[in-house]
Amino acid sequence: MVRYSPLGNLPMLKHSPRMTMIAIFSALAILSVVTLVALRPSHLANPLHFFSSGLAPPPLNSQICPATGPNNHYEQLYGHEFLQRSIAHEGSNRRLREKIAMAQRGEDIRMAVLGGSVSAGHTLDDWTRVYYHRFLDWWKEQFPKGHHSMFSGAIGATDSGYFAYCFDKHIPKDVDIIFLEFSLNDASTLPCEMNDKKGSIVQAKMMESLVRNLLRLPRKPAVIMTSVFSFNVNEYLDGQESHLPISNYYDLPHISMKNALYDHVNRYPDDLRFKLYNDGHHLSNWGHQLLSDLVSHYVERQMCAMSDRVQPVILDNYSYKESIPKFDMFTHRWEQDKFRELEPYCETFADQSYKPKSMDGWKFWDWMKEKFYIVADVPGSQVTFEVRASQGVVYLYLFRSADYNLGNIWCWVGDDKEKGRELQGYWDKWYSVGVMTPVAEGLSQGQHLLHCELMNKTSNPEGGTNFRILAVASG
Repeated sequence: MVRYSPLGNLPMLKHSPRMTMIAIFSALAILSVVTLVALRPSHLANPLHFFSSGLAPPPLNSQICPATGPNNHYEQLYGHEFLQRSIAHEGSNRRLREKIAMAQRGEDIRMAVLGGSVSAGHTLDDWTRVYYHRFLDWWKEQFPKGHHSMFSGAIGATDSGYFAYCFDKHIPKDVDIIFLEFSLNDASTLPCEMNDKKGSIVQAKMMESLVRNLLRLPRKPAVIMTSVFSFNVNEYLDGQESHLPISNYYDLPHISMKNALYDHVNRYPDDLRFKLYNDGHHLSNWGHQLLSDLVSHYVERQMCAMSDRVQPVILDNYSYKESIPKFDMFTHRWEQDKFRELEPYCETFADQSYKPKSMDGWKFWDWMKEKFYIVADVPGSQVTFEVRASQGVVYLYLFRSADYNLGNIWCWVGDDKEKGRELQGYWDKWYSVGVMTPVAEGLSQGQHLLHCELMNKTSNPEGGTNFRILAVASG
């Protein structure tokens, strides 16, 4: 049972009294920010002029071209430089323009989103205010003849590593446009808090696997990357630095709120802190509207460019004609004869019909019907998974946290328990997330059995032995 739903059939987000208080506080804060902007002394640098803009949305089916210049609605609202700064990578937009042409002909366009808690709409009390729902409304206004839909596969505290293997458990494969939002949950390739100041290309490899497999889907979807940023994170570096090389290599548009606003937030935090966020981390209603507008304006640019005269390709066999690069970006030229496409295999407990081959001492458990696990807390508890390898690697998607009394497990493939690997649920970081963790490499192609046993030994200073698994994956 796949767990995705088109927008319009999704239930309204539940909100607690705490969320209600956040909403009230945010409204008061926004009022305060508007007042502060109005009273800012003239000798200070001017704030971004769109904070107090009262321009209404463009009328239905309005003339949008040219997409730059003083007559464009979004340039009036945000300014040319701000919009330009938000485009981290533009590229050729070949696939996106193909989808626009389909919509112009009246064809139906199916869209999807994969991401974390921002895309899951955390802290919003109205699902229709999430950025891609707003974008869908805008798209329908531009292309009223087709029946257009959006599927949400976003899960809070989930990185691209999980979706690299499990994306098709959350969105359908026959989609035309896919939005990716993982800048907050993926770590930078450069040393940062999320990778213990060591730097790593693991996250970039995971994102590339996700992108490459999405681009290989039957309808050849256009993939659009988005980047947001958190006021609560103490540094600039995040997943965007892992994603930008992939945007370049695969010719993907990349829309970055961080590029446009990060420096301004550092200089004038009171201008935006309570306007852009509900809690310093998740976007407010206004923040989602801004991100939607950035994407909508970008699509406008492509619509207008399609009417311009295009020069012919100089080389008849130029690789621009190819759908995706022949090899992934991490394969050396002298190893290209060994390259094999990743054929992801995933069994996730978000699919509530899935059961491991055997379980002893483990049980199914969920958090608010959003995250689904198998859980054990008695040492000696065992679980066995059937996995299928194409590139010879096996992963477990584990929940890691400094809380919840998490401990350790021992995992091995086949009958050789001594050559297994110890995996830890506990860590001392301030955040709690799922982490795609390698269990075995170098396996032969085909079926294998993965066994895991909860250990008496624990890395938890308080002696915790609880362990939570969200998915098993291989490729």
